[in-house]
Formats: sequence, C-alpha cells, structure tokens
Amino acid sequence: MAKSGSGAGIGRKIFGLLPKKQKERFPLIIFLLVVSAVLSQLTPLAVGYLTDRILSEANVSFRSVLPVLLVILIVNVVNEIIKVVRRLFVEDTATQTEKNARRRAAASLLTAPLSYFRSHMTGNIHGRLNRSLEGTVKLIKLLLMDFAPAVTTGIAAVVTIFFRLPFPVACFVILVVPVGTFIVFRQISTQKGIRVELLNTKAGMDGTMVELLGGIETIRALDGAKFEEERIAERSEELREKEMKHHRAMAFYDCLKFINEAVFSVLVIGVSVLLASKGTISVGTVLTAYLCFTQLTGPLRELHRILDEFAECTVLANDYFALAELPLDFSYEEPRKAGEKAFPDGNGIELKDVSFAYPEKPDQAILREICLCIPQGMFLGIAGPSGCGKSSLIKVIDRLEQAAGKIELGGIPLDRFSRGELAEQIALVPQTPFIVADTVFHNISYGMRRDVSLDEVKAAAAKANIAADIEKLPGAYDFVLAEGGANLSGGQRQRIALARVFLRRPKILILDEATSALDNTSERVIQSEIEKLKEEAGTTVISIAHRLSTLQNCDEIVVMDAGRIVQRGKFDELRETPGIFRDMAMGVLK
Repeated sequence: MAKSGSGAGIGRKIFGLLPKKQKERFPLIIFLLVVSAVLSQLTPLAVGYLTDRILSEANVSFRSVLPVLLVILIVNVVNEIIKVVRRLFVEDTATQTEKNARRRAAASLLTAPLSYFRSHMTGNIHGRLNRSLEGTVKLIKLLLMDFAPAVTTGIAAVVTIFFRLPFPVACFVILVVPVGTFIVFRQISTQKGIRVELLNTKAGMDGTMVELLGGIETIRALDGAKFEEERIAERSEELREKEMKHHRAMAFYDCLKFINEAVFSVLVIGVSVLLASKGTISVGTVLTAYLCFTQLTGPLRELHRILDEFAECTVLANDYFALAELPLDFSYEEPRKAGEKAFPDGNGIELKDVSFAYPEKPDQAILREICLCIPQGMFLGIAGPSGCGKSSLIKVIDRLEQAAGKIELGGIPLDRFSRGELAEQIALVPQTPFIVADTVFHNISYGMRRDVSLDEVKAAAAKANIAADIEKLPGAYDFVLAEGGANLSGGQRQRIALARVFLRRPKILILDEATSALDNTSERVIQSEIEKLKEEAGTTVISIAHRLSTLQNCDEIVVMDAGRIVQRGKFDELRETPGIFRDMAMGVLK
C-alpha cells in the first residue's frame, strides 16, 4: 500500500476528479455549513431567553411564549432542511468522484505495464482498488458531512459561550476541548498504522481467496479443501488477535474521553449554578451555557473517529492514486509525431538480432539474437519444448513485451505503430481464450470498431465450427456466457475466440496453442478456413503448437530451444532430420 502523502496534495487530486458543476458547488456547501452552525446556536439562546422570562415574570401566558417556541421549531426545521440539501450536494459530489475515480483507475490498470501484474496478485489488486475507492469517497464525506460541520458548530458554540459567560469562566469551560483533543491525539499516536496494517492483511487474504477459487478443481482433485480451510483459519485468527488488541486500546481511550466529558459537564453545571446563585449570570444563561457545552462535547466525542478514519482514508486515497497513476505501458506511448501515419507496404515481418528478458529479471534472457524473416502471406509454424521462448516471441511481435533489436512490420519499425493500429493489423489468439460475461454475439464481435451485423457473426461462427453449438443454446447468439466462459467447454471457448478472427480478417494472425482443446474434426475445419483466409486476404499466419500435426500445412517451421532458433524447414524435412523436432514428432506422431 502506498505511503500517505500530504493532505493538501491528496485534496487537490481528489478535487481534480470532480466535474466543473461539483467544483462550483463547494462555496455553496461551505455557506450552508456556516448557516447551519449559526442556526444551531439559536435554540440554546432561545431556551435561555425563555427561562429568564418565565422566572422574571409572575404570570406568563402560553400565548406570550408561543412565538419563541415557533421560532425554535422553525429554526430547527430550516436547519434540518439545510442539512438535507447539504447532504444531497455532498452525496452527489461523492458519487461523481467515485464514478470518475473508478473509470480513471480502470484506464490506468488496463494500460499499465504487464510486469505490474506479474508482481501483484489479481485478488490483491481487486481488493486494493475497491478499498481505496471507498476510502477516497469516504474522505469527501468525512470532510463535508462530519469534520467540517463539527468544526463550524464547535466554533459557533465557543463564540456563544464567550458571549453569554464571563470571560474567565468561558475560558475554563472550553478547557474540555484541549484536554479531550490531547486524549484523541494520544489515542491516534498509540494506534498509528494499525488500521492500515489490518487493511493490508485483509487485502492479502483477498488475494489468497481469489487464488484458491481460481484453482478450485485442482484443490478438489487433490482433496486440499481441509488444508486450505485450516490455513485460512490460522490467518484469520492472527487477524482477529490484531483486531482485538486494537479494540481494547480503543475501549480504554473511549473511557478516558467519557470521563473527561463527564468531569467538565459537572464542573460547567456547578460553576454556572454557583454564578447564578450569586446573580453574576441568569438561570437562562446556565441552560444556554450547558446546551452550548454539549454542542462542544458531541463533536469532541466523535473527533477520534473522524480523525482516525480521516487518516485511514488519506492512506487509502494515496493507494488509489498509486493505482490510478501507474506508468503507461511502452506500447501505449505516442509512437510518432501527431498527424504522421504509418502505412505498411505489406504484412511481412522481419526480426533482426531480437533479444528479450523480463524487466524484473533482466539477467535471464528469454530470447537471444533472433533473426527471422516472415514474408507476406506465409504460414509459419513455431515449435519447441516448453520454456524455449515461443510465446515470448509472439508477444514481442505483437508489441506486448519490449525487446532489444530490430522488428519491422511491412517495412516499418514496430515502435512506429500505435496500440490501436497494431490491433487493426494483428489478431492474437491465446491458448486460454478471453471470454467476457456477456452474450455470444458480443463475445464474437468483441473489439470490433464498427457495427457488426448478426449475419456477419453467424458466418464467422460457421467458419469456426461453432455455429451448430450456438444454435442449440437458449437464445442462441443472445445467450449470456458465464465469467471466463465457464458454461462452455474448453473447445467451445477456443472456437468462440477463433470466430473473432474470421470476423476481423486480420492482416497478421497469431495462434498460440489456439486449437489445443479442439477435436480432430473441428481442427481440420478451422485449419481449412485459416488456409482460405490466408489465400483470400493474404493473411500472414504464425502458429505455435505442441501438437505437431497442426503444423503439417505450414510453409515453414522454425524450431526454438533456449531462446534461439535451432532448426527451420518444412514439416517432412524436419521430421526426417535429427534434432529437437524429430524427437518431438516421434513422441507425438505415429
């Protein structure tokens, strides 16, 4: 979690999230706070006035005090209406902030470097985002609905006390504030960081739970449920012990605050009665002073909660901005001057002396001095043992990872293309397809930058050999898929992803074990359609496959090992040549 920054800096950033309309309302909200604080003092003054009048006159009719009672009623009703209006303004400001903040955080995460996600658990990121958003929004509410009203009401009460009581007595009465504030700050200092520590612990548990749910089938197959349950229980007990230690300390300081308030309440009553008995102040002033005193002690009682939560929310807001201000991934950087366009002469690919290592492990080379020319319209296969660099190579070609060396697409350096232009040129189909919780139609048309007709989607589904399966679903193309396509088989998910390709007709198609879950019939149909796409659109196809039969129709196959290209040739040639490919083929093909 991010370290806490200055309150002023966080305030400016949060203020920057607000639309113009909400920013313009701030002076009005402050004005309403001041009016509400002033109105809150009229009731104690009116009660004191009534008391003095009743005691000073022998016969007081109800009719004579009715106007004052009506004033008290009207003042309180008006004050409550003002509070409602202020609350609605604050809630509108808070919800607008949350909306803009959520969108900004989503944009930041979706364009962040991939290395960030390799070093942070998905569940942890999700938990942090939700908690930091809640903290950021709560910070606004605390400031405008708790802290600011408490301060303005307290200041108004102090002014009234000094106005109604002798100066030395008033100074004595308000001693409750510094004593109570000392207790509050002592409480905060002793409990400093405990809330943040608890939040971090809970975020870690969120990450663990998401991780466990993602591997539920493996856990069940290995009968690991009891073990994981005990592990969670052990961590939950550690969390509970920390929480109880915090609650014990909170209870102790709350008791001190109550004693402070009780002592000064008795002193205020005693001193006021003593002064009234000597004629220094009136009985009505006694009541006014006591009612104003309660308006001091009420906010003071809540001051620890407000300041403690304010400190916690400031940390959470810092954490939110740490997520919202993640560095931009290199592939989203502006590739060239404004107005300058990249127009490739074709869809051939050339790599020269390309090397790659993950940023977090710069000394462990994944690709080593790769030189490869893929002419336009070629069907290139990539084979090799696990961990040899096949997937890293295609990620480099699609500019998902940053590599050293020279890469050109259609004769133009790869770094001259924007992310959007690459998306128009290249379609990447991973082994594990990305399926969103939406209709079949929207999953197949996902990523299209134009309106797509149902007939187009149906034609693409037919080419991916998934049309018959879709028609059997309730609602067919309107059928809503579960998260990750959990209500489909692995082969169906892959065919949905392949249907996207046939809809888009990209210039470059990259398949990373994209047919590994397909049966032989579906694979043959799709391979045939890919061949047609290659012939009709001139698509350059790059295919990674462990099932080497998938590569039989390739124009050329490159074989990789330890980050280098160690063999290249056609399928039959490589199968007869001693080396890694023949060893793999002997284990796979009969």
